[in-house]
Amino acid sequence: MRHDSESLLETAIQAVHSDVPDAMQISASANRVAERLGIDSTHSSAFSAIESCDDVQHMFGSYRAGTLPEASAMLIRVHLRDCGECYRSYAAGPEKARLDWSAPPMARARSWNLRAFRWALAPTFAVLALTFVLYRAFWQVPPGVRAEVESIDGSASRISDGGDAPIAPGDKLNEGDRLRTSAGSHAVLRLSDGSAVEVNERSVLSVGARGRNMTLAVDNGAVIVQAAKRTSGHLYVKTPDCRVAVTGTVFSVNAGIKGSRVAVLEGTVHVMHAGIDTVMHAGEQVSTNDNVRAEPVDREIAWSRNLDKYLPLLAQLSTLQHRLDSIPAPQLRYTSDLLGRVPANTLLYVSIPNLGNFLAQANDIFHDQLKQSPALQQWWESGSQHNTAQLDTLVNQVRQVSEYLGDEVVVVGVQQQGSPRSTPGFAVVADLQRSGLGDELKAVAPSITVFDEASLATAQPLTQDRHGLFALVRQQEVVFSSSIAMLKQMNAQLNSNASGFASGDFGQQIAASYSRGAGVVLAADLHQMLQTASERGHANVHSQNALQNSGIDGVRYLIAEHRERDGVPENHVNLQFAGTRQGAASWLAGPAPIRSLEFVTPNAAIAVAFLSKNPVDIADDMMKMAHASGASGSGLSDAEAKLQISVRDDLAANLGGDFLFALDGAVLPTPAWKAVVEVRNASQLESTLERLAATGSQMGGSHAHKIAIQSSESDDRTFYAINDTTSGATVMQYTFADGYMIMAPDRAHLMQALQTHASGNSLARSAAFKALLPKDENVNYSAIAYQNLGPVLTPLLTHFSGERAQALTQLAADGRPTAICAWGKDNRIEAGSNTRLFGFDLLALEALVHPENKPAGNKQPANSVLE
Repeated sequence: MRHDSESLLETAIQAVHSDVPDAMQISASANRVAERLGIDSTHSSAFSAIESCDDVQHMFGSYRAGTLPEASAMLIRVHLRDCGECYRSYAAGPEKARLDWSAPPMARARSWNLRAFRWALAPTFAVLALTFVLYRAFWQVPPGVRAEVESIDGSASRISDGGDAPIAPGDKLNEGDRLRTSAGSHAVLRLSDGSAVEVNERSVLSVGARGRNMTLAVDNGAVIVQAAKRTSGHLYVKTPDCRVAVTGTVFSVNAGIKGSRVAVLEGTVHVMHAGIDTVMHAGEQVSTNDNVRAEPVDREIAWSRNLDKYLPLLAQLSTLQHRLDSIPAPQLRYTSDLLGRVPANTLLYVSIPNLGNFLAQANDIFHDQLKQSPALQQWWESGSQHNTAQLDTLVNQVRQVSEYLGDEVVVVGVQQQGSPRSTPGFAVVADLQRSGLGDELKAVAPSITVFDEASLATAQPLTQDRHGLFALVRQQEVVFSSSIAMLKQMNAQLNSNASGFASGDFGQQIAASYSRGAGVVLAADLHQMLQTASERGHANVHSQNALQNSGIDGVRYLIAEHRERDGVPENHVNLQFAGTRQGAASWLAGPAPIRSLEFVTPNAAIAVAFLSKNPVDIADDMMKMAHASGASGSGLSDAEAKLQISVRDDLAANLGGDFLFALDGAVLPTPAWKAVVEVRNASQLESTLERLAATGSQMGGSHAHKIAIQSSESDDRTFYAINDTTSGATVMQYTFADGYMIMAPDRAHLMQALQTHASGNSLARSAAFKALLPKDENVNYSAIAYQNLGPVLTPLLTHFSGERAQALTQLAADGRPTAICAWGKDNRIEAGSNTRLFGFDLLALEALVHPENKPAGNKQPANSVLE
């Protein structure tokens, strides 16, 4: 029975295949289709059926001449829209005719105003500004020598491109010079910042400077560094697999075949290895390879000529460090007595711990240890900036005031009552543990005007609020402000006891931060701030509509938290919205695998990847924002007509929501950038790009550069090159793979990206990269910003010399790998990082803000080398 059924099915299929319709049937079918489409089919029978690309290309002549019936012409237009190969063939014809994509049947349903996109240029200008700042901060090399050879026990050589040459005491080392000590030899260098470096035998190193920082690059061998005290910048010691950041410490670095080992004799150092920043104190050591076992510090520095000096100091500093570690640090706070007593209209709330007791105990321990140790006294007195009297004065002032305060200090920003245009006011509030603070403030800080409640009542804000800092000392609290009016408002609130702030929505968000353990908490009611700013600025209707359609008006609170558990920092930011995120606020998608990271190597310098919602929805949001701002849509409509594309339907509709930009490879002479974009329909996107290249070249006039896209095949894959035919240069190349469009400056980097993706040896799978990610409940994120400048710049040193190589050395040494992650939820956007202050080095940041300032440090010895 089954055999009979299969035979009948086979017979039926053969009958369908053999049933060829005659000419009359084909004509009747064509007429029915033409009638439904509303086109004239009178002459359709005169032309053969269109069954392949060859049939389309055979009809190009008639199409150009305009002799095709409307039915056939429509089919040609549709086919050319979707087939890049046929479009290239058509565009390369003798007439180079332009297709009328704006014909009524294909008219676009939407039009935007280009003015609505001007805000999108802001990131471009921001990148340019950042590039300029980074250039000044990282690439400008200060003039002058870097080090002087103080002494040599044995022999040493200077290694340069011109060959090796003996070096003697008093010789200078410039940028790019390398020092090599011979077997059984030792040397002592004095760096230009005053640091002393003792070099062991068979060691190779170089010294460089960039801005306010210096880098001692140890290729191999061992050194002991006495780092000079600095008021800005750092001294970095770099080995092939780690980097040490220091200022004013003594430590040793040993770089060998198996890895590197760092031991601390004095102070604190930061060792960066495999994406992990390890903080080390006196007597501690760390290795970059598990195969390198720990060794007692005295044996690690046994080769030093100053061993008799270091060992007593090491012992004393180790003892001091253990004593300091025994001081209980400010504990995380899980409740707050002040939260319920700040004004109900508080818009800004910042909580920090009271550090006075910690500083006082540390100073007492230090003085006690200093009295007992001649070695420690000699070290302390050797530093010109070590002023015991000044240290004691500062610590005593902080301690004396802090002893009156509770365990936290709170900064609040509120709406001042009765002030013009709702001017915000700020105050600092703390609980009092005992009486007498008023007299103490008058003694240690005479510039502060101190009030009690009685004297505050008669104070005149209009005459006394113009200058100065004021303090209100109450029975249970102290309030500091630069406004007497603010003091009066805070006084009235504190007298009324509970304000209801803690039970409100904003207060409950802050209370949740305390429940997790508060270190530093910053909370802002952004909705009220935006509303107040709008009232003060008298925004017009268009501006208000634009703000509403952008979704930003739905923002509620910003809650930022920083805490440390067992010395490990935790940073978290939570941007909350009143409801589901709308408009631009909704563009960040929810957490999911960011597959574009699979095309980036673990040695990337910068990688920024994010997931967005449907690009078509983003395009619609942008259109709404443009219309809400009062702009017309004629500008974009005209541009689309000239470019012969629809931004929404031809570009956005063919894109996915995964985007990435990375610097992944050499940066000179051409930066090895790559961009990865998720695509939904590669062939349609390619056809759109073909049309953009052709029509864009024609729009520029006679002086415009002509752009053409050329394709080529390799290993069963099509590669595309965007060429400037006017200059003969290749702008970029791209290809499609695994649902993504990969763009790069040349094919070699495209092949690298494809190989990285195929092998799985990518940044996304790197253990060092994963070690930087926040420790939280998230398996995936919505966006990741990663930077690690060292690995990608180091290979350049083999191709360049002079100042370029010197600048690259500094940039590679100074880069600290960091990662900031963000994730979008229905009603909030969160971000987190395990680095301190989200990876920003305050000293480096200060150097960026004031690059014109020269490095400042302690007074140098007479035989030091000054820049």
